[in-house]
Amino acid sequence: MIEKLEYWFSKCSDCLLHPEYTKLLDELYNYELNQEIIDFLCDKATSKKHWCEIRFEHLKILLLNETSFNYDLKQFYFDSLKRCRRLWLKMFYIRGYALYASEAELLPIMKKLQQQLEKNHDYIDYEYILSEAGLPYLAEKYNYTYLKETLETAKNEYQKIDPLLRGYFTMNEKLEHIDLISNEEALKRSKEFLAKHKI
Repeated sequence: MIEKLEYWFSKCSDCLLHPEYTKLLDELYNYELNQEIIDFLCDKATSKKHWCEIRFEHLKILLLNETSFNYDLKQFYFDSLKRCRRLWLKMFYIRGYALYASEAELLPIMKKLQQQLEKNHDYIDYEYILSEAGLPYLAEKYNYTYLKETLETAKNEYQKIDPLLRGYFTMNEKLEHIDLISNEEALKRSKEFLAKHKI
């Protein structure tokens, strides 16, 4: 499997996965992962050469394939979330870190995220973070008070974003992207937003 992954990954671009490589990634969701594949996925999930969306396709397998839990990825997730600048992607590194971290270890990280949410109002970040796979998932799974507080902060800050930029998409429990409006409606809203703000 690793040879196939490496071969077809070499056929991908920095922003687009080759169809054959995508098929291999799909197989990995139900594949018994070994250390070699874990290392491969970790490397690609943090590669600065590729777009966040490409990195996330590899991270999703680590988060959803239960055989990855047999490996100690605590330091990988911790280092990754510390380096990550994009809040929505950081959210999912935190989700992975929470699998291994104690409540006390998670607290300062969530406090930092809460502060970042209050400063950043990128609607794309919030669509991922407030999806059922993001903060709502963490708050329900672990039931820590500060996770619920961070979720409430995210909800409140989301309301500060222009309504024309809210509700474009979400993510389901399988970490799949779900469009909430058509391309036509998205284009219409974008034009209205630009006109409204005279951009």
